Amino acid sequence: MAIYHPRHFLYGGDYNPDQWSAEVWRDDITRMKELGVNAATLPVFSWAHLQPAEDSYDFAWLDQVLNLLAENAIDAILATPTAAQPAWMSHKYPEMLPVTIYEQKRKHGGRTNFCPNSPVYRRFAANIAGKMAERYQKHPALLLWHISNEYGSYCYCDTCAAAFREWLKQRYGTLEELNRRWYTRFWGHTFYEWEEVEPPSYLNEMFPYGPERTATTQQPMAIDYNRFMSGSLLDCFRNEAAAIRKYTPEVPITTNLMGTFKPLDYFAWAKEMDIASWDSYPQPSDPPSKPAMRHDLTRGLKDGMPFLLMEQTPNQQNWQPVNALKRPGVMRLWSYQAIAHGSDSVLFFQWRQTLGGCEKYHAAMLPHANILNTRIGRELVQLGAELKKLDGKILGSRIEARIALVFDWSNWWAVEYSSGPTIYLKYLDIVGKYYQAIYDLNLPVDIIPSTADFSKYSLVIAPLLYMTPHKTAQKLEAFVAAGGTLLTTFFSGWVDENDLVYPDGYPGALRKLLGVWVEEQDALYPEITNEMIFSDAPEELRGVYTCKTICDVAHAEGAHILATFGKEYYAGQPCVTENTFGKGKALYVASDPEVNLLHKLLHYICRPLGIRPVLVTPPGVEATQRTNGKESFTFILNHNDFEVEIKLAGGPFIELLSGSQVSGTIKLPPKGVNILTG
Repeated sequence: MAIYHPRHFLYGGDYNPDQWSAEVWRDDITRMKELGVNAATLPVFSWAHLQPAEDSYDFAWLDQVLNLLAENAIDAILATPTAAQPAWMSHKYPEMLPVTIYEQKRKHGGRTNFCPNSPVYRRFAANIAGKMAERYQKHPALLLWHISNEYGSYCYCDTCAAAFREWLKQRYGTLEELNRRWYTRFWGHTFYEWEEVEPPSYLNEMFPYGPERTATTQQPMAIDYNRFMSGSLLDCFRNEAAAIRKYTPEVPITTNLMGTFKPLDYFAWAKEMDIASWDSYPQPSDPPSKPAMRHDLTRGLKDGMPFLLMEQTPNQQNWQPVNALKRPGVMRLWSYQAIAHGSDSVLFFQWRQTLGGCEKYHAAMLPHANILNTRIGRELVQLGAELKKLDGKILGSRIEARIALVFDWSNWWAVEYSSGPTIYLKYLDIVGKYYQAIYDLNLPVDIIPSTADFSKYSLVIAPLLYMTPHKTAQKLEAFVAAGGTLLTTFFSGWVDENDLVYPDGYPGALRKLLGVWVEEQDALYPEITNEMIFSDAPEELRGVYTCKTICDVAHAEGAHILATFGKEYYAGQPCVTENTFGKGKALYVASDPEVNLLHKLLHYICRPLGIRPVLVTPPGVEATQRTNGKESFTFILNHNDFEVEIKLAGGPFIELLSGSQVSGTIKLPPKGVNILTG
């Protein structure tokens, strides 16, 4: 793997010079320098322009653009154009086009519109990637490789069916083992020949189930197909990466991920990437914790290494139901939020606003009017100048956390393929609520997979860990026995990696660790709530709190009861418990509580562990900290629409953006940012 050594914060974005004349290119360079742009990602969707026919190539225009970038000290994030194949390719080789979950063959158009297991597609993709790497291996502008764009489309064609069978043979060895692990005796699904196994589609095992949800009659098969498809698309990435590394093994490679994108297991993908990067497109109505969680997840993909913000929009998007403008200061604030959570770049889609196509009204650094002296243009100039001040200071620094939040793609698939308990149970909502509580308290957190090393953390939070393989349960037991603290929830520990229920009673694999037995699980209609009553509990927890969605009817088996339900026939039965296990503790929350309770529960857990917030701030003010081992850099971000006062402990500090010395109480304007060191 190549190592990315940042020279400066990357600032710029996607550049589509093939849509413009050479005269415009020269104007682009002039404008980029005015804004302080030092990086451009290109040519993301230019395969048709680079390879107009099977045996014909045109790199001359790209040569000119890369030379212009190099002459003006602008780095190139060189992208392979393989997210959108040329029309001639789809027409001549229609077998490369995908089949949908409805088992309909697609025609040419859109993007990522290819079968990931097509040998023809992979051959052409490796070829163009290799030709680019061979041609530009010594080019002075080349900084990074960016493979394809926003992978994610599944396919259900005969080629994928054959590849799926081979994948299953490698995973299970025999049909007998597959039948056992898939529990195919249910509904007479037993397979007698490998050829009988088909991709799960709407013509066989899959069906719509409630709003924005797909269900299945065969959960183990559906989960395995997601694993297989995530891996198939990853093989496309590997295919191009191998062609590139042949010529530029020292140049880092990435691809732009999409945060909490359900179809792809990004923890598996990150193992093949030299640096993680992602595209951040929150809606104006989203709470600040939502993009913050995606930043932390992307940082966690590479074990806490800094990542790259590959795309965001400088102003409004064009593909949301309502595309509101970013209000004054928001673009700058959200850019610093990415840096505060570990990004070493601020990159945008796109540089120059395009004149046609479905993204022509998507904002760009340079708008249709070709004017920089605008509200957003002035913010961009300010941001570019500020980032130069930070070069050599924050770059490469990391966030030190003693709390880990477990995020697991297979578990996500399993929870939402489950036939019950309720369509209103959504994995991201539950994990996001626990993240929000951590975020609100300004507690540093790493987001990690269930396969990670837990031993370096004091507190592991694993909400809704429904799918808990034996190995994961054993790791959690060892972590707690050694002195760690685990916080988990209802619907955890129930099934193994094939979605088969553990036969010894819920919470299955975690029953001994949690010291509880769940007799029943009650699903509540959206308008129904219950109460969690902390009467015989530490003073800081006492009170009555609202809960919803799920109520586990549980019995303590050695665990200490912190709270009980207040309503229904299970009133008085435990809803929050704490179990001593070895040298540590395991806490269990049997419902979906209000965030206020989670705030108090985190205080209760963290205080004896010595886990403290980066800074105590008013609501709507975020504080994070990065460190390079010698210096620490504290980010304070005011997401409010009004000025706030914040009391600093210690000091004096240097505020890096202004260069001023601060101590005591500081005032932060609406959407304001301070970065303190010293």
